[in-house]
Amino acid sequence: MASRTDTFDNLTSLNPAEMLEALQAHPFLSPYALALYCESRGLFCSSPSPSPLLGMSGQSVLCDELCRTSHENILAQAINRNEPMVYRCKTGLLNFIVPFKLSRSQTCCLLGGGVRDSQLNTPSIEVLAREKNLNGLSLIEELERLPTSTEEELRAIAEKTAAIIPALQSGNLYALAFERTMLRLNAIIGLVPELDRAASAEQVLHLVGEALAVLFDLSRAAVVLPTGADKRPMLCCLGQWLSEPAALNDEQLALLLRPAAARRYVLEDEDALKRLPGVKGERVFCQPLSAEGRFLGTLALFDVELAQRDLLLVELLASRAALRLLRLEKEREQALEAAIAAQIIEMIGDLSLLDRREALFARILDLSAELLRASKGSLMILDEDGEHLYIEASKGMNPELARSMKVRVGSGIAGRVVSSGHPLLVNDIEKDERVRSTNRPRFRTKSFISVPLKVRGEIFAVLNLSDKENQATFDEPDLRMLCSFAPHFSALIERTESLERAAALEELSVTDPLTGLYNRRFLERRLEEEISRSLRQELSLTLIMVDLDNFKHYNDLCGHLGGDKALKRTARLLRHSAREMDIVTRFGGEEFCILLPATSKKESLLVAERIRHAIEKEIFPREKDLPLGKLTASMGIASFPADGNTPRALVNAADMALYRAKSEGRNRTILYDLHDRLSKVSTA
Repeated sequence: MASRTDTFDNLTSLNPAEMLEALQAHPFLSPYALALYCESRGLFCSSPSPSPLLGMSGQSVLCDELCRTSHENILAQAINRNEPMVYRCKTGLLNFIVPFKLSRSQTCCLLGGGVRDSQLNTPSIEVLAREKNLNGLSLIEELERLPTSTEEELRAIAEKTAAIIPALQSGNLYALAFERTMLRLNAIIGLVPELDRAASAEQVLHLVGEALAVLFDLSRAAVVLPTGADKRPMLCCLGQWLSEPAALNDEQLALLLRPAAARRYVLEDEDALKRLPGVKGERVFCQPLSAEGRFLGTLALFDVELAQRDLLLVELLASRAALRLLRLEKEREQALEAAIAAQIIEMIGDLSLLDRREALFARILDLSAELLRASKGSLMILDEDGEHLYIEASKGMNPELARSMKVRVGSGIAGRVVSSGHPLLVNDIEKDERVRSTNRPRFRTKSFISVPLKVRGEIFAVLNLSDKENQATFDEPDLRMLCSFAPHFSALIERTESLERAAALEELSVTDPLTGLYNRRFLERRLEEEISRSLRQELSLTLIMVDLDNFKHYNDLCGHLGGDKALKRTARLLRHSAREMDIVTRFGGEEFCILLPATSKKESLLVAERIRHAIEKEIFPREKDLPLGKLTASMGIASFPADGNTPRALVNAADMALYRAKSEGRNRTILYDLHDRLSKVSTA
């Protein structure tokens, strides 16, 4: 045995992982769990034990404490004797130790085990199970699954192992290591196209986890990446050793996430690591996941020791995975930007169709809340005095309560936005020094966004959003997005106001200011349009001229103000008695005109009589002093094309019928006769 010492004097840089890989490559050692003990480096384990009840080097988890002293004594004996030894632990499991020299002053031992005797000592196992509070039957079944051996067979394995160790001279060992490295490198290179084709972060991480397990036999691997709606970093395992992602506290995140760390680093004996959820480990190898200058997270390998070249391969794998993760993130961002751009185009298109401020305000609020996933919000308008804000549109709030709320400029979040002229993002209303106050019960979260809306450089409104649907806080991207929309909102509001002003002016130009009915100018224009349409579609068109009887006398009795009131009341009766499709206008003085599209003369007679009776039944002040004892109306009816095929001819025909109604005693309806004969249709 002593002759082997000098053989290993040149292996002072021997890596345990390389030695174990070289030994485990031999088929006769593959059934055993192996570990390497070096006086200067402690215990280094290879692949996991074939049984979950067994620790490394074949030692049972049942006897770690019970047999620790005997294991240490046997290890010391093997080192002192410098020869292989076979021993049996308290559970009946068989183990072997092969000592060898790293250098003249350094001894290592190869530990092997994970096999049992052909006959289990059932009573002893049951006693141990009771002592460890385990199910004895399950323990026996687990042990029965292990391979069997005898002390003689195990001693032969130990001797054979001792014989091949000298053959692992520097050249052979590193030749084997180089061959394995090239195989792993080629495998990683072959994996790169699959990584580049991965459609999601989950697929990328699955490929990385599979590569680590297959190429490096690393089963306890995890990543720390921002996940979930709030992008809180989580510890996600690569494989099945953790049941679900684990949340990390700030101390653990500070240890595992180090953006400034350009290269890998190792954490050992950190108290925070011992408190990692679901993780038991004292040593963590951390490989930053970085690409194109961006730090994405950390690849964490628990309780491993790898050769330098394997570390480089892991770094290569991690860098390719990080690059794909970054590209996926950029693809998501680009898709989101494209979706937002399409949504903006659609939104601007929808909003541009609205021509009323109230509808536009409500739609702006709804779209803003949809974009930022906000469940509550309001759009507040500055009053004419510029001193208060009132709610014009609200979301997640009772409309009646919203209308009653008023905020003074300079107070509250919206009031301060008006005063400063700048948008405001609040992550926590109770901690933000700018607006520190107790959160109100109606809000589930403490985060708000308020953005001013300006027209011609002046603030006229404030858009407020709160309570994200996932209860996350609003962030800078949310604020930038809303601020980017604000000029579009303002432009649309300004356009709508211009349209409303133009519509109001147009309304004034075609509306009678006293009665609110369309005026004669509008009638003339509309009559031309309806005659043209009736001609094209071969439709009938009827005109009713209405004149209040003895209205000059009524004006003398009641004065001009009383006469104006009577005209207003008559206009209201005309609107209510006419059909929705009919066009009611004030022709001049006490004379009105009703245009009935797609209506025959016979059908119009029913409308005219309904209107005449409505006026006759209405009670007007001092009407008993009139000649008829009532304020009544006379009506004349003419139709297109029978009574006239131009606007002027049709109006003249209806006017002639009205004149005849007046001359025959008033309060009656007369139809124009085609042969200039007027026939009396009804009398009072």
